[in-house]
Amino acid sequence: MNNKLQRVLEQFTPFIVLGIAIALMVGLLILFSYLFIWGLLIGAIIWVVMVIKHFFSQKSPPKKTEGRVIEHDDED
Repeated sequence: MNNKLQRVLEQFTPFIVLGIAIALMVGLLILFSYLFIWGLLIGAIIWVVMVIKHFFSQKSPPKKTEGRVIEHDDED
């Protein structure tokens, strides 16, 4: 009886390993899909906030001021 039980367990072991691998892959797929959805949601919210901020802050472009250029030699 002990030989039969050992033989059944030896035949059953690859299926256990395969089941664990499939469960792990499904779990990781679910985890990454949640991360993707949350990242997409947060990114969309940030984008909407920046669009609204840009829409309400329609400032005139900065005026170009006349200045002077000071040239120097970098001798250390």
